[in-house]
This record gives sequence, structure tokens and C-alpha cells, in this order.
Amino acid sequence: MVAPASAFDNNEKVKIVRRVLAGLAFTGIRRVRFLPDSYQIVGRAADGLHSDVEIEPLQLAVHFTVEDTVRAAGLLAESGAACIVTLGGDGTNRAVAKACGDVPLIAIATGTNNVFPQMVDGTLAGIAAGLIACGHVPSTLARRTKRLEIWLDGELADIALVDVAISQHPFIGTRAIWDLSTLHELVLARTEPGCIGLSSIGAHLCPLAREDERGLHIHLGDQGQPVSAILAPGMIRTVRVQRWRALRCGDAVEIALRPCTVAVDGERELHLERGGSLEVRLTGRGPRLVDVREVLWHAARAGLLRSPIGAQGEDDR
Repeated sequence: MVAPASAFDNNEKVKIVRRVLAGLAFTGIRRVRFLPDSYQIVGRAADGLHSDVEIEPLQLAVHFTVEDTVRAAGLLAESGAACIVTLGGDGTNRAVAKACGDVPLIAIATGTNNVFPQMVDGTLAGIAAGLIACGHVPSTLARRTKRLEIWLDGELADIALVDVAISQHPFIGTRAIWDLSTLHELVLARTEPGCIGLSSIGAHLCPLAREDERGLHIHLGDQGQPVSAILAPGMIRTVRVQRWRALRCGDAVEIALRPCTVAVDGERELHLERGGSLEVRLTGRGPRLVDVREVLWHAARAGLLRSPIGAQGEDDR
């Protein structure tokens, strides 16, 4: 509502999922399980799709909240899913990452700020997911990512895949952060140039490749050096950075500001009035993320895409 961002409506998501299913069928996948939604996106996508893929909803009570996504990811992991495909932005993938365990994740970008997911056609994502699930490409192509862990009084309270922002904002409110003047400090797991959101501040200070094991801790203040922030599509602002430092996996940042509001991957989730310990740790315990283009490069070099891969037998996933 405050930036000219593109929107993927439900009809477009139906088309994306239909393309994913076509890609899966091409690789010989025979069974797909999915999280039902109020618009019946997967059901509509499968309608009229001529393939041997068995598509069934997960058996869980759905309340159409983010907790549905967390529980669905956990159920898929427990049932032995070979790959999970998501449609969403950083927030959706963060919810999946809370419970997907070691299951490889293919993240198709349909959010506002898509730092974690990849902008890729659904057909290609489906082919890559099928190749990973059937074991036709090395499992090493699903690489473990970093994450930020929020520890409150010694207990793990939440995680982030991209950024943790500490704000002086007095309440959670509408969650999204648009007023940069309230920001006190940032802890970033990703600082890749070309990304949109709070992580762009870090990218303009110290650009790091996706596979780099480091992160950044940034202090902001009125007297600091000016740095541009591409806060959202079409929204470019300037912030003042007082100081920053690189973090390595295992490093922890103590947050002393009180009261404060903690935002994870762009949305305010936690408000602290006083007392207690608050720590943000950079770790290597993020989900195993698949780079679709890298999988397709490997498959093409191995000659896997010259014709449909076909049926894989009774042990198909």
C-alpha cells in the first residue's frame, strides 16, 4: 500500500503451480502433497492437467494463518518428503524454515521483498524439484543456508532468514517497517547486491555473496554516514550508519536497547518493555536451499534433459 510493488494474485499463483506440476511430471514424480488454502490454488492448478501425478492435500486442520505453513512443513518433513516447493516471499519461507528440517527447499519468489526466494519460472522450479527428489542430481546442490536466531532469556524465541531489526517503535502495529528513523540496529544474514529490503543497507556497506558464511551487525544513528536503503520496490531512502562489523557463524549480538521492538525479515514480531536478555546469533542452521539454475546446469551437462526422464518405479517421491 505504500510502495509500487508488483503483486502476484491468486490466479497468477494457480498458473505458477500448474507449471510446477508440469515440471514435476516431466521428471517422473508421481506423488505431490500440498497445504490447502482458501482459494484452492493447487486444486485449480491440477484441474485438467493431464499427467500421472497423484495430488493430495495434507491431512491437517487448516486455519489460514502462518501457523498452517509451519505445521505443514513439519508434517512434510516427518512423512519423508524429498523436496518442498514454496510460493511466497521472505516471510513465507521463514515459516517453512521453522519446521522443514533437512528437506531441500525450492523457493519461488512471489512476495514483496524477495531476498531469500528465487525469481524463476514454475516449470523450471518443478523440473529442479523433481531432479532433486528423484536423486538424479547430487544432494550437495541443496546447500545449507544461514539463519539468525533470536534468544530471549536463554530460550530460542524466533528465527530470521535475512534480517533482524531492532526498532524504537513503541508497539508492533501493522508489522512492516517503513519508518527508518525508528531503527536502532540491524543484524543481517544476507547482504547481496541487487536485493530489496533492509539487507540492502548491508549490501551497500559490505557486499557478500549468498554462499559467504559471514553476516553484518549495523548500528544506526543521526550522526552516522549516509547510506542508501532500497526499502521496497520503488522506495529508496537514506539512513545514517554510525558503525558496523562483520559477523561469522556462531557470533552473537547482545541487544541492550529497552524498550524495543524486534522485527524479523521485515515484520515486527516481538516487543520488550524492560529487563531480560536479548541476543541475536548468526548460525549455519538455516534450511537447505536449492538454486534452480544450478540444478538445471548440472542436469543439462549430464544429458538428463534431452528427453522426458519417465517413470522411476515404485519408490517415486
